[in-house]
Formats: sequence, C-alpha cells, structure tokens
Amino acid sequence: MNDTERFEAWEKKLSAYSYAMTLHGLDGNNAPVQGRKYRESMAVILASEMFEIEHDETILPVLERLSAQDDDPVLKQRAQLRLNRMKQSLSVRKEDYEQYRKVLAESIEAWLKYKPAADWKSYAPYLQDLVQAYRALQKPRLQEGQKLYDLLLDDHEKGWDTVRYDAFFKEIRTCAVSLLEQIRTKDQIDDSFLHQYYPADKQRAFMPQILKYMGFSEEWGRISESEHPLTTPVTAGDIRFTTKYREHDVSAAILSSVHEIGHAWFGHQIDPAYEGTILARAMSAGLHESQSRLCENHLGRSTAFWQYNLPLLQEVFPAELAGITPETFCRALNRTEATLVRTQADELTYPLHIMIRYEIEKMMFSDDPDILHLDEVWNQMYHEYLGLEVPDAQSGILQDMHWPYAYFGYFPTYALGSAFAAQFNAAMRKDINVDDLLREGRTEEIFAWLKEHVQHWGAFLSTDEIIRRACGEDFSPRFWTEYITKKYTELYRL
Repeated sequence: MNDTERFEAWEKKLSAYSYAMTLHGLDGNNAPVQGRKYRESMAVILASEMFEIEHDETILPVLERLSAQDDDPVLKQRAQLRLNRMKQSLSVRKEDYEQYRKVLAESIEAWLKYKPAADWKSYAPYLQDLVQAYRALQKPRLQEGQKLYDLLLDDHEKGWDTVRYDAFFKEIRTCAVSLLEQIRTKDQIDDSFLHQYYPADKQRAFMPQILKYMGFSEEWGRISESEHPLTTPVTAGDIRFTTKYREHDVSAAILSSVHEIGHAWFGHQIDPAYEGTILARAMSAGLHESQSRLCENHLGRSTAFWQYNLPLLQEVFPAELAGITPETFCRALNRTEATLVRTQADELTYPLHIMIRYEIEKMMFSDDPDILHLDEVWNQMYHEYLGLEVPDAQSGILQDMHWPYAYFGYFPTYALGSAFAAQFNAAMRKDINVDDLLREGRTEEIFAWLKEHVQHWGAFLSTDEIIRRACGEDFSPRFWTEYITKKYTELYRL
C-alpha cells in the first residue's frame, strides 16, 4: 500500500472504534444499573484497543510525509491533525490511560448515585481520584513551562489559555455586572404565565412543530429525553439529541431543543466528504457551541420566532396563553434573574455561571488543590457573583455532568461560544433578513447561510480562520457586549 492507502485504512479502523465507543456512551445513562459494571469493563477493553491503534508509531512517518505534501490540502489537514494528536499522546502511558478509564467509570457511577441525594461528601473522593488520574494522564504532554490547566483549555479551544480567557472574562463580566446593577433599579418583567402547569404530554405533542420549523428531520436525527439535554453526532446522517420537559416552564424544552438543534445542524452539515475522518467535527468546542447559542438566543428568544410559533403553541394551551402577544412572550423569555442552576440561567447571567466554574477549575489543577472542600468555594462564589445562597449540593456543585465525566477545561467554551454566536449573527444579518425569514417560517435560508459560512468546513479550517472568512474580521467580544447591552437596555428601558 502507498502512504495514502495506509493512512486511509488506519483512520478507518480508528473511526470504527470511535463509532462503537460513541454508541456505548449514548446507551450509558439508560442502561440497567446491574449491567453497568460489565458494560464499563467491555468499554475499557475497547478503549485499550483504540489506544493501541492511535499510538501505532509505525504510522508516524506516513503522517509526517502526508502532512508535508501540498498536492491534496484536505489529506494534508487530516494527516496534520492526526500527527498533532499522536505526538501529543505518544508520551501517555497505557497503564495511566487504563487507570483513568477505571476511575472515570467509578466517578460517573458515583455521581449518578450521589447527585440525587445531594451528597457531596460521599462523591468528593471520587472526583479527587479522577483529578489525580487525569493529572497523571496529561502530565507527560506538558511543554516546558506550560501549566496543566492551560493545556486542557487549549485541547478544547486551540490557542486559548488562562491569560487569554482572563482578559475575555474581564470584558464580559464588566458588561454583565454593569447591566445587572442597572436592571436591579427597574421593575421586573412578569413571566408568571410561563410557569403555570403545562402537562408534559401536551408539550411533547407540540415539539414536532418546533422540529419541523427548525428543519430537523427524523431521516437524519432522533430526539429523546434525558435529565441533561445534549447532542451526540454519531455520523452526519445519525444525530441524536435529548431534551427535558418541565411542567412549570413551557419554554424550557422548546429552548433547549432549539439549542440542541443548532448542534445537530452542525453535525449534519459538515462536508460529507469528511465522513469517517478527523475532519468530520468542529474544529473547537466554542465553535460548535456558537451554533447552538445562535439558534437558542438569536433565533429562539427573538420576537420574530414567536410571531410564527406562538399562535401554534396557543392552540395547544389556549387557556394558559390567552391574550399573550409575541412581544409579551418574548419579553418574558428574556427576563433576567439570578438562578442556582446553570442550564436554567438567562442569557445575561449565564456567563457568570461559567466564570465560577472556570475559577474553580483553575483551583482544581493548581499545585495543591483542596478537592474535598470545593463545595464551600462554590457556595461562596455563588454568593459573590450572583447573590445567591446554595441550599444543597444537588443544585450546587453536583449539578453538572462535566466534572464527573472528566470534561475539564470545557466550561469556558460555553461563554466563548456565546460570543462567537453574536459575531456570526451580526455577519449573517448583513447578508439575509433573519427576522423576516423567522416570521415566515423559512428557516432553511438561515441554515444554508450557516452551512456555507461555518458548518461545512468541519475541522478543515481553524476556528479563527472560519470567523475571519464568515465575518470579515478577527474575533472580538465586543459583538457580544454590544448585542447584550442593546437587548437588555430595550427590555428594561435602561
């Protein structure tokens, strides 16, 4: 076989293992409890086999030659990304990886057990073990003088470290805190009609309307339910996402579904030529999040969106929504008020939730972390940042799945995704009349724009380059600060 054929065969085998592990992960939370230990033991074997393939040093010279050629830019990028990943991970020891997988499985099982009981003290030792195992796993990858947390941040968002994030969050926090201080002097928006009793079965009956409106098709996707809404792009033609119905918040499942559909469209609209390769993904977590945030906040929370969809929702809930106009509905959706739960936070306070997690992660990966008492730090920061008292660990430090699942360094990308989304939204609105399309239910033109300018690239271009090409300039948080200032100035008449 020549280099290209050998690389194709190697990557295809990797793709097959990745496919199996993705399906295993999808099934995880819904599997019977008694079968979990065996399932995880099988996953350890699969992960070990995948580790061996990824660390096959005989493929290294092939990757080096293919990444150096210029005849095929797509092949060059595929080989370069694989080469980068291999060079980073070759120093990782197999025994450290196997230990990490074992501790990870224990952490997940413990979190599923102790979160409902709000029992941080029982869960904390598992997180401590996981952080220790993750440190051991990642430490060999460190460059001279590099901090471990900077490495983890860069894994999820290339080129981002604590220095860059600190500056970014300073600008975001200054804007958000200033607006919140002004809003506290104003009358609060009445959103009580959103929190009447809305039976889940009726909400489920309405959901197909939202899926259709957003262009989501069961030919390439599936929707189900879970405690924590999420999207898993198995392949471009098999996108799974979940939602959660809350019977005293009619907007929750709708907005979470619109959010996840943004992720789903990204997975579906990547260039089909990239299927089964390392290019069949977003270049960064923040870029992927930008598409969901754009859909949720810039589309789903807009008056134009509800001018089309509210009359249809009123057919399902005529008494509860009698006399409510799209403008009134939209104002209620965008009400800002501090909340304990990140996933229930409004657009303005959401970045503050992320900053708290960012600061705690910096502590986790400091030289001498006190993992067992992080709940106290969490509670103190929620009081400082949002003026809230945390009643228990379930609505506090145990609320998110990210740390139990070892998604360290991922949280900051959520805030970054919101900022990317604001910049993409500004660029898109220069090219097409988004509000008219939303009012008329012609969202296909919106997703066509996103495909052309953002999504079809997959991991072929860097996030910075995609932003430059789509927006005509480099990334700047000012698009978010200007957007959020204008929005809440109008909402609260500041």
